[in-house]
Amino acid sequence: MRPSLILSIALVFAAAVPAPAVLGADVRPTAAATYIASSEIDATIARIGPEPVGDRVVRVVTVGQEYNIGVSAVRRMTVDGRTPRDAIVHDKVTEIYHVIEESGVLVTGGTLDDPKPLPVDSAVVREIVGPSLIGSGIRDGLRQHVGPGDVVVIPHGTPHGFVEIEGARVVYAVIRVDADRVLAVPRDSTGRAAVRE
Repeated sequence: MRPSLILSIALVFAAAVPAPAVLGADVRPTAAATYIASSEIDATIARIGPEPVGDRVVRVVTVGQEYNIGVSAVRRMTVDGRTPRDAIVHDKVTEIYHVIEESGVLVTGGTLDDPKPLPVDSAVVREIVGPSLIGSGIRDGLRQHVGPGDVVVIPHGTPHGFVEIEGARVVYAVIRVDADRVLAVPRDSTGRAAVRE
C-alpha cells in the first residue's frame, strides 16, 4: 500500500552502509531485517487521540551498536480551520517524512524564531524526537507543497514545520535516524529490547 515508504526506508539503510560494503568488501549481515506492515502504521494512526497534533511511535529499532531507527505515525489537524503553529529543529535526529493522506505546505531550512528547548526530561524528547528547540515560526525557509506519496528528508539541525494543512488534516509516517542513540528503545520485563536487534 505504501511502496514509497518502503523505498524511503531502504534509502536510509543504504545511506548508512559503511563504504567498504559499497566497494565490494566481504559483508555479512549482523541482524535480521525489521518489517513493519502498513496495517501496523494504520493501527497506530487510529490510536492517535483527539489532540490537533499526534505523534506516536510505531517502533524503535536498534541497528547493532551503531544507531537507532524510530518509526512513527503523525497526524496534524486544523483547529477552527487554521493550521496549528509548527516550528521545530532537532539537535541529533534526522527525519524522513512519507506523506500518507492529504497535503499541506511544509517549510524547511531558514531560522527558527524565538527558539526554546523542549524539556529534556519530557517523554517527547526521550522517546520521539530527541533534544529539540521549538519556535514561534520559521524565517527564510523553503516552502514546499507535499502530498500523498511524497518523501522529505530533513537533516538534524534543520528547522521545519507545516505552515498550511489543506483540508482537515495531514497524515504521514516519520522515519527517525538516531545516530547518537538518544531515543529510548522500549524494553520488556527482562530488560531486553522489545524489538529485534
